[in-house]
Amino acid sequence: MQLRHYQNRDLADVWLVASESLRERYDPTLFTQLVPFWPDGLLVIEDLGRVVAFVFGVMSGAQQARVLMLAVDRRYRGAGLGTLLTQEFFRECGKKGVRQVSLEVRASNIGAQRFYQRLGFFTVRRVSKYYSDGEDGILLLRYL
Repeated sequence: MQLRHYQNRDLADVWLVASESLRERYDPTLFTQLVPFWPDGLLVIEDLGRVVAFVFGVMSGAQQARVLMLAVDRRYRGAGLGTLLTQEFFRECGKKGVRQVSLEVRASNIGAQRFYQRLGFFTVRRVSKYYSDGEDGILLLRYL
């Protein structure tokens, strides 16, 4: 397995992992639109020539970054790939002087909330009807 930065050739694999892993549906062009904002915040893990996990984040302000998406192929869950990606994302943030990282997670996704809490995130507040299906989101924050 190899952890590396996203490349345009990864689009189909990333979209497939996102479609199978996340309840929110994204237009594939979103992934390519994110590249110019902060290429170093787009990380993938490749296994046998195929992307099996990714994290996409952006700079969201002075010394702030935001995780937009983190997804791991179901067949690779529990292997620590999400943790590995998040830790590498934190390293990339550190290179840019980022002091805090935020993200939103579905209110119903207790497993994801626990995952992020284990990585040092804490709950800031509930965001009413954050997701396209009307579900609330939970805003999480971590200081670096």
